[in-house]
Amino acid sequence: MGNIQKICIIGGGNMGRAIAGGIAANPGSGMKNIIVTARTRETLGKIEALGPAVKTSQDNIGAAAGADLVIIAVKPWQTRDVLEEIRPVLDYGKCTVASVVAGISFSELKDMLHKDTGDGNDMPGLMRIIPNTAIALGMSTTFIAACGVQPEIYKEVEDIFGKMGEVVAVPEEMMPAGTALASCGIAYALKYLDAAIQGGTDIGFSREEARKIVINTMKGAIALLETGGTSPQEEIDKVTTPGGYTAKGLAAMEEYGFQEAVMQGLLKSMQR
Repeated sequence: MGNIQKICIIGGGNMGRAIAGGIAANPGSGMKNIIVTARTRETLGKIEALGPAVKTSQDNIGAAAGADLVIIAVKPWQTRDVLEEIRPVLDYGKCTVASVVAGISFSELKDMLHKDTGDGNDMPGLMRIIPNTAIALGMSTTFIAACGVQPEIYKEVEDIFGKMGEVVAVPEEMMPAGTALASCGIAYALKYLDAAIQGGTDIGFSREEARKIVINTMKGAIALLETGGTSPQEEIDKVTTPGGYTAKGLAAMEEYGFQEAVMQGLLKSMQR
């Protein structure tokens, strides 16, 4: 990379570890200096399992010092303490702070990070980045919003995350919707799969048989959409004969509120 030579990820939980793993596993990223922090030795061990490309530390201040991109991947209630801890060592003239913490706005980040530097650099470039856990496999849908970030830095960050899936640039006000649809959404998709697998066992398959059948069926459904450029409803119509088995099953799902349940899940996950 050009301007971004060192990436520091504060928080080695599921998302921080997934991001680090995605970067480290992608030889095209060009990143050779990645450090991830965590509080416990157990979590550090999981991060170290990603390979030698990722360094670990329990020292947030030491890890953040000299970093060109600091990714904050902690719990929302930990964000202020972490930013106040590392703020003195951040070089606001070159550092970009990217938050993957859901619900923390640019306004709140500015309040947490502002400092009087005397040189006009009282705020680093800020980004909000919302991936999903498939980033570790290079298959995330990642939403990015930026505030005060130089175009060349933005492009580099976009390239880093673009190598780990699809990047969608949005204004900040669309971040809750993106979080609901893709970040929370991966859990919602898995919830359907889990229900279908359980249903498969209830109608006679072993759990492993049901798991394979449901996963392959989902792969086939996605392939139909990607290959044909069709909508889900178009593909549904192709296999739904009036009064047939599929029609009866779909009618029962609607009777029990399938569509409304999905919509309510999306709406609820947009609320702070």
